[in-house]
Amino acid sequence: MPNQTVLKHYLPIFNSNKIRNRLLFFKCSHTGCHIEVAFYLFITFVAKQMLKSAYDIAYPRFKRFANIIKSGLPHAINQWENDYQLHHVDNLIDNYLYLILQFGFVNLFVSIFPLGPLFAFIFNILAIRINARRLLCESRRMVMVRLNGIGIWFKILENVSYFSILSNALIIAFSSDIIDKLIYFFENGTIQGFTKANLLHSKIPSNNLTCGYFESKYHGELSDKDLHFYKLFVYKLAFVILYQNVVQWIQKYIEQSITDIPRHLDLRIKKERFLIKQNLKLDTSNSKNEIIG
Repeated sequence: MPNQTVLKHYLPIFNSNKIRNRLLFFKCSHTGCHIEVAFYLFITFVAKQMLKSAYDIAYPRFKRFANIIKSGLPHAINQWENDYQLHHVDNLIDNYLYLILQFGFVNLFVSIFPLGPLFAFIFNILAIRINARRLLCESRRMVMVRLNGIGIWFKILENVSYFSILSNALIIAFSSDIIDKLIYFFENGTIQGFTKANLLHSKIPSNNLTCGYFESKYHGELSDKDLHFYKLFVYKLAFVILYQNVVQWIQKYIEQSITDIPRHLDLRIKKERFLIKQNLKLDTSNSKNEIIG
């Protein structure tokens, strides 16, 4: 269920008609392919988070006011009666889902909207203060349950981080002209004339002018433009494979380098376990001597 909920929030970006067309023809206009997605991400990181912060501030107070009116009790008859009117928090699923979605948007589309991590950092600092006040002062005290981890949410975070590598590789390769410009630079030694070299030219019979336009589709007869298109496609595919493997190797190296438990703490835990075993052995030997004596 959490996997389906998380996936549903990412579909509007992947279902964008403009992005689908760009990925289909592997070509962007001179203005770029990322404007719509960057605008959507800006709304997600700024507008939606501002609305969420306002909701987190206003909703507990509104809920408390509604409970007071519903019960008909005056303000603060007793402390426990006043606390009972506070907002009741029965689970933290919405908080987990909010952070998972934010993590996904930051990682999946960071190549389109590089300011996403900065906005997420700023609003998370604000969210920590708002949630602290909401849980401590404006909500009933929750029943604490001790857990070993965050459960399925960790697997979702892990899968999103792996998929974000492929997502950014495809965006860089097929939804931008970075690879095209690099290939043109290596072949010609300069970037000048790149735009003209990627245009198809058609003569206009009425005024003998030549019109240049972007086109990358194959129409049945192989030409120099078609061969160039397939060569670029091979280079882009090779970039995706290389990018994915290199970033995954770096990710695995960092995961193995940074342990869950610090080394000094691990040594103290092992020392404590050793001392407990020694004390148990000593107690066992003393009890045997007392029985024999």
